[in-house]
Amino acid sequence: MSNPISDADHTDPLALERPRGTDWPEILAIDARAFALPKPLPSDEMIEFRNRAGEGDTVVIRDTASDGRPIVAVALYFPVPVTVPGGTVATTAGLSWVSVSATHRRRGLLRRMITEEYRTWRERGLPLATLTASEGGIYERFGFGPAVFAHQVSVEPRAAEFRTPVPADSRVRYGNQEQIAKHVPAVHARWAAGRTGAITRPETWWPSIMADRSFRRNSQTSGLHHLLHVDGYAAYRIDARDKTAIVEDFVATTEQAHTDLWRVLTGLDLVSAIKASIPVDDPLPLKLHNARAVQVQGRSDQLWLSILDVVEALQLRTYAAPGDLVLDVTDGFGDRAGRYRLTVADDGTAQAARTDDPAQIGIDIATLSSVYLGGISVRQMTCAGRIDGQTEACAQLAAMFAVEEAPFAGTFF
Repeated sequence: MSNPISDADHTDPLALERPRGTDWPEILAIDARAFALPKPLPSDEMIEFRNRAGEGDTVVIRDTASDGRPIVAVALYFPVPVTVPGGTVATTAGLSWVSVSATHRRRGLLRRMITEEYRTWRERGLPLATLTASEGGIYERFGFGPAVFAHQVSVEPRAAEFRTPVPADSRVRYGNQEQIAKHVPAVHARWAAGRTGAITRPETWWPSIMADRSFRRNSQTSGLHHLLHVDGYAAYRIDARDKTAIVEDFVATTEQAHTDLWRVLTGLDLVSAIKASIPVDDPLPLKLHNARAVQVQGRSDQLWLSILDVVEALQLRTYAAPGDLVLDVTDGFGDRAGRYRLTVADDGTAQAARTDDPAQIGIDIATLSSVYLGGISVRQMTCAGRIDGQTEACAQLAAMFAVEEAPFAGTFF
């Protein structure tokens, strides 16, 4: 039996449905084709993956007029915990696996799926939605904005001499499987709780992360090596083709752990370069005598965010400065348009409510979502012409939304 959703005329052969259990091999095949994977997820990975999503979190579109009634589009979401400024961990709707078959483009299928998912998110009272985007020009129309960024760097080990003296003990050790399983999830949870933009990895995510299955790497790349520190860890692999160390996961809850782990990484034998994804304000270059040893090779958007409930979202985070402003929020997709008064107390806590009072700031929902975590500043958006308001009001908004450190997600989904 299919699980139809009444979103349109029943005569439309492209039917929006909830998938059946037997549909998942087809869904996995669609995902592999859409995201240029060599093959679909293996069965054990599929079981772990399905444990992440709940009932009713996936939608598909089926072409009922074609032989076999094939699935031609899919979208799903996970509950993704994200830390917002001030330390509150908000459960967000993590939109993922969004794909439309090349044979069925330009028919509004993406909008139909996201409209249905948006309705579900609103019914379930989720304040925020998140995603990691494979393309940058798709999701702003639905109220998403890029909110967290990372630098892709290449570190030259021979030039990476630290300013601080070499300690008698590195305080870092390689971990065995038992030590890794005990240490890594606990330290990651501690780190994520204190880092704005960080994704806390639910328990159901760890089996796949820790398995490090061979299909995720090529035949010339090693499995993961884990460096453990009481306040952090680093997981890296070696690409034998060019003797490059690829840092897949790096967590440090203290600056000492950050220094200790990077000192070991830059001391690896026979390694020509270390590749890593780091926060845009990471202090690593400044800890070295030669900052050029860390070369930024790219800047990517790690996480996109969409505010679903403006009042709740504005009240979830804390702010850097007190103030009182009325925001006129526009929304070309959902039901979030309106005027909102944001009042921030001296301690950074906020109250928000809809209002009919005159607005001092004009902003669209995607732009508000981009500045929410501090990954893009209000000043940048104002200079780009994406925030309207008098100079004093824009300066006040910028002061309120300022953050001490750049947000960093640390997890792809």
